[in-house]
Amino acid sequence: MQPTFNPWIGYFDLIAYVDEFIFFDTIQLNQQSWQTRNKLKIQSKELLFSIPILKDKSKKEILIKDAKINFNKFDFRKKLSRTLEQNYKKASYFNEVNYFIQELIMFDTEYLSEYNINIITKIVEKLEFKTKIITLSQTNYDSKFAKEELVLDICKYFNTKNYISPLGSKDYLDKAIDIFKTSNIDIYYQYYQHPVYQQIGDEFLPYIGIFDLLYNEGFENSAKIIRSGRKYEKVEYNENR
Repeated sequence: MQPTFNPWIGYFDLIAYVDEFIFFDTIQLNQQSWQTRNKLKIQSKELLFSIPILKDKSKKEILIKDAKINFNKFDFRKKLSRTLEQNYKKASYFNEVNYFIQELIMFDTEYLSEYNINIITKIVEKLEFKTKIITLSQTNYDSKFAKEELVLDICKYFNTKNYISPLGSKDYLDKAIDIFKTSNIDIYYQYYQHPVYQQIGDEFLPYIGIFDLLYNEGFENSAKIIRSGRKYEKVEYNENR
């Protein structure tokens, strides 16, 4: 999975469910993707908060691992810090989690990938998920395969027997089921059933970033709530295709 900013809770169940979770940071950054932005719930409405990225005109492609945060005009971290503190000061677990979240927000790095990975790994540790986490750019892996073959090649590199995928990858993975089967690798899709939890505001909004769950439910409850939406299904291979 690409290291996204303030991921939704299904992302964390995927981490908790697998044996090894690999940050896929060696592909091109999409600057309109979840790597650079995610949802907050502010005054009962969704707010899409974005991290500004430096645009290097000398490069047509910026890899996720190389993308740098733009601090030239303002420090987005201060804005995010104020926004969360003002909005969640009456949340049930504000006192328990705010210092921890503020430390994540103010993490000092110029690289987007490092910033996102720090948020994710620190939350994983706090929730006591024991999954082994690997950053692809920090391994010796190197490949130029196309997308579905690249995923398969990574699976082979890590001696994978079961590949667990979010539904967002279903379109291109369905086309590659045969080559996964030939390599004796089974594919499972995540059909996450989003749980309803205590949330500030009159109406529950799903698919908000993880900060919302932590402020509203605290660390212990959050770990249980994340797992409660779990649903994974194996892709059955059709011999007649």
